[in-house]
Formats: sequence, C-alpha cells, structure tokens
Amino acid sequence: MNSHLNIFKTYTKETRQFQLENDLTRAFAICMQENTLFFNDVLKAILDEKDSKSLFGDIYSKNEINISIQKQSSSISDFEKIYAVSLSEHEMTEDYFWKQKHETRYDPICDIVVNINGIAIIIEAKRDYWDCAAQLYNQVYNICQNAPDNEMKDLVIPKDLNWFNLMEIAVRVHSFEKAAGVTNRFLIDFINLVKEHNFRWLPEPAIFSVSSDNKVAIKRRIESAINEFSKSHAIKKLEYNNRLGLWFNQPWAQEVLFDVTDNGNLYVSIYPGNTKAQGSYIFFHAPHLKQNIEINNKSYALLSLYHVKFTSYQRYFTGLWFDENSLDKPLYTKENFKQYCGRKKRDNDWDQVMKLFDQSFKPSYDWKAECQWNAKVVNSGRNQFDLSFGYQVNFEIPFKELRDIDQDKSDLSGLTELIKSAYEALKTIYSK
Repeated sequence: MNSHLNIFKTYTKETRQFQLENDLTRAFAICMQENTLFFNDVLKAILDEKDSKSLFGDIYSKNEINISIQKQSSSISDFEKIYAVSLSEHEMTEDYFWKQKHETRYDPICDIVVNINGIAIIIEAKRDYWDCAAQLYNQVYNICQNAPDNEMKDLVIPKDLNWFNLMEIAVRVHSFEKAAGVTNRFLIDFINLVKEHNFRWLPEPAIFSVSSDNKVAIKRRIESAINEFSKSHAIKKLEYNNRLGLWFNQPWAQEVLFDVTDNGNLYVSIYPGNTKAQGSYIFFHAPHLKQNIEINNKSYALLSLYHVKFTSYQRYFTGLWFDENSLDKPLYTKENFKQYCGRKKRDNDWDQVMKLFDQSFKPSYDWKAECQWNAKVVNSGRNQFDLSFGYQVNFEIPFKELRDIDQDKSDLSGLTELIKSAYEALKTIYSK
C-alpha cells in the first residue's frame, strides 16, 4: 500500500519533525480505542496485577473507559489513582521519577489520558530518546492539586512503557490476529508508521538469527535497510504493495527491485528499456552490458533476459521473457525498435507486430501462448497497446553473505551499506 495512504500519516509538504510526534500519539490512542485486544495487552503492561484483576475480574462489573488526547490537566478529576506512564526510548525508573523537582503551577496538556473507573492513566509520548520524566512529573503534580487531601505519592504509580515494549505488544497482537484471519487496519498502519520512523522500535531479528528459508523475516529486514537508505540518501522508495524497490533515475531504467529467493538469497533486478524513452537510450547509444557487477570488492554475475513489455494506459498487462536460444533471427534491432515500439493500434499495427514475432521466434518458442496473445490482446476489448523492447537484468547476493554482514538486530548499517553499494554499482552496468 502507498505509505501516503497510511491512516495516521498526515499529508504535509513541510518538515514532519513535530507533526510526527502528534501522529504517533494520535495513532496509539486510536489503536487502543479501535482494537480491544491491543488495548487489553497495553493495560496489562501498565496496570498492577491487583488493579487489573479488580477492573476486569468480574463478569458483572460495569467498567467505563474513556480515551482522550491533548487533555488539559485541570480537566482531570474524580480519580482514586494515577498511573504516570513514560513512552519514549529513555527508560524511566520509579526512583528516577520521584527525584524530579519540576513543580511549576500551571495547566499543562497531557498527550494521552485513559480513565477507567477512577483510575487515570497519563501517558507522555516522545518520538525519540527524549527524557520526559520531568514533564510527566509536572503534569501529575498539577493534576494532584485537584486532590488536596492526599499526598502525591499516595496517588501516583510511575510506569515506564517505552516504545520497544509497546511495539512488541503491537506486533504480537497483529501476528495473532493475522493467524486468526482477522487483521486490524488501524494496528497495521500504526506498526507501519512506527517502522518508517524507527525500525529499531520493532522486534526484528537480524538475518544472522534466522534460517535461510524464512523469506518473510529476511525480506522484512531488507525492507528496513531500504527504508534507512531511502531516508539518509533522499532516494524515494517505491510506493507499491506488490514489489519492493527504489526509484532509479537513469535514462535507461527507473526502478531497482529487491526480493528474496527460496534459499534466502537477495535477488536484485532492474528492467532497462522498460519504456520507449528508456529503449531509445539503449538502441541509439548502443551501450554494452557488463557481465559482472562489483559490490564491496566482490563480483557477482549479471544475468540478462530479453523482455518485451505490453502496457495499456501505462499499466503492464502481459509480456515476453526469452533469451537468444528462442530467436530465429535478431529481434532487437534499431530498425525494429523505430518501427514497432510505442503506441500500436488494433486496425493498423497489430497484424504487423504478430508478423514480426512469427518471423523472429523459433517455432519451439510459442510466443502467443507465453503472453496469452489471444486472451489478453486480441479478445481483450482493447483497441491499442504500447510496446517496448527491454531487458531484465539481475544478480543474487548469497544468504551467507547477508548473514555475515547483519548480525546485530539494532545495527542495520551493514545491510544499508550493501543496498547503497548495489544501487550505485547498478549505475555502471552499461558502458560505451
């Protein structure tokens, strides 16, 4: 899914530095409201066992729950107990909370407030390692002014939730819901929002810790490295739900794609000549494709296939993949490119395209069956299509090498550097 369609990612052309903190806070609050299983597990992580049992241990109990964001402390009253919760990367111990001396009298705004039958949960959220203990203490200090007959220490229980614990809960709940076949869009988008901001908050094993047949875990780790590379080098990640890659603004190609093979290898592919404009560069500049690519002082074999692409209204709908052994005569010539690539009309051009392919391919290569010519072209209801002569070029980096460079789940630098090196090396695969 396009990341701009994330429920919680507010659209803005300006810097998201401060907007992000609001997005994270709002997303967390909405997920608690819209996903009861997630909310229940969050409460288990915050509440003492005694309070948890007293609230939800009776089938006849009438619990009233209210979740608010950006609530002024002066409006928080009628509570018997307060849980002061820190949500950041910075760990807050109970002793550290009570050492705070920030006791300024004013009306601070609390990020998230949860009220359950006389228990108030005050959550202060930060987008990074910011120490929010003093701010949280002052919020609670001002709230407690509404209960003058009680000492603050008698009312308040400090709790450190932190993003690592919260996202472990979120991922665990999502995995359970996925296994049960009932996923929650709010929770999925919350996880994706957090992952885009800081992958380290999510429980994600390094490739060193997973087996070569765990494609999902390996691909997820590769995606995190791509996210980091994209952010640090201002190179856009592809916004598609069916392929993982990066924009590649070369005159002969526009995308670099990444995938994981069944044996855990990283599969990197690129499609030179994927459009007529890209094909023009190749056919009129006649660059030479290298046989190997050098990445971090290691050489990998480049494999290449011909790829004839059919599109309609800029959408791919079928194609042909083949090598020299499938050809009876050269197909990719400058003359054929000039005459046949581009917009082809049913009445004027399709018979000529069919004649070209019949003459170019060996009888053993049934090109009509390969691209489903009759079903997807002749009988499709289309009156035109766009034709391009391109290539599929790919190479693989073995699982063992991925495992060697990614051994610490908190350190993506090895994989990120690999993505960077592969991206830069691909720019050089054609030479004059």
